[in-house]
Amino acid sequence: MKKIYLFSKTTHSDVTHIPILNTLFLQPKIDFTNYDAIVLTSKQAVTALEKISPDWKNLPALTIASKTEEMVKNAGGTLLDRGDGYGDSLDGIIASKYASLRWLYPRPKVVASNFKERVQKRGIAIDDVIVYETSCNDACQNIVLPDDATLIFTSPFTIECFLKYYTLKSSYKVIAIGTTTAKALPTDVNYTMPKIPNVDACVALAQQL
Repeated sequence: MKKIYLFSKTTHSDVTHIPILNTLFLQPKIDFTNYDAIVLTSKQAVTALEKISPDWKNLPALTIASKTEEMVKNAGGTLLDRGDGYGDSLDGIIASKYASLRWLYPRPKVVASNFKERVQKRGIAIDDVIVYETSCNDACQNIVLPDDATLIFTSPFTIECFLKYYTLKSSYKVIAIGTTTAKALPTDVNYTMPKIPNVDACVALAQQL
């Protein structure tokens, strides 16, 4: 059976998890009373807010997908709405349903899209604050991957870190969790994507290949 490797912050029991990313959580001062709602584009943003202040739970949250929504629920937060797993869906939801609200966008230091700018161009009030920073995990660089491995990438930065340590061989089967991640792959790399942009769907697809 071919080995499946998951390059992600999230583990999965059915595959080999490679923790190729390190996360440093920051402690910025945030006055949550300045906002009406919060938009959460990752599970790491929820973890970061938990470390900053419990006051974030007073703001109804728009989450990128079900896993982030689950974290909000488990933390005792308030849910407002949920996206379809893609960051591009969130600004449309905000514009069509919640344009009058003042939004807080807790984010990583480096982002893969211009989400905040797209929202602002629609005339909506949104502030971003950097609550965590991601870096490559040097401890992963000596892991040996078999030539017939199936590789699952869950963000553009997982690809960046992979390419820092490894070469994408033509014998690998590559799965990108979504379109933004896929765009980070070298142009000559063939890849597949799941119909639903989450880790479970990526693993199911990898098992079918």
